[in-house]
Amino acid sequence: MFAISPHLRLLFPQLAAELHEGKPGISMPETLALRMAIYPHRAARLTGPVYSQRVLGKREHYNTFAEVYFPPLAWVLTAQERDAPFSGVESVLDRQGWAAANEWIRFGEDVTSVDLRNLCRRIPVVRHPLADPSEWMEMYSNEVTAFLEGLVPL
Repeated sequence: MFAISPHLRLLFPQLAAELHEGKPGISMPETLALRMAIYPHRAARLTGPVYSQRVLGKREHYNTFAEVYFPPLAWVLTAQERDAPFSGVESVLDRQGWAAANEWIRFGEDVTSVDLRNLCRRIPVVRHPLADPSEWMEMYSNEVTAFLEGLVPL
């Protein structure tokens, strides 16, 4: 995610340094949340920071520093809900029940496998929230946000 959003190293220098050095027991800043879901679709999407808000239908937001949708999983780095803009508007990640994975970065190189059932109770199956973009308003910077989208071959 730091490769997709290089400015993250400026926003979170300690996390960037610990990841770069491969330190064991890395801790996620309290202002960040790493979320994960099952994504069984062929369309892949990698982006930097994007703020999206549903403007038709149910009011909710989708706020990311970086996202990786690549089957079979989807990963999103986002602000902790208490730090999110427009508080009071439900996050699509919370509504869908995305798994919290902040503690997972504490595992060192010695951990080669872990049963996901021991890490979280529920992992939802999702599609990208903007699969129907007509309901959403999406805001990003052309100077900061990279978009990589395509289909994964069968």
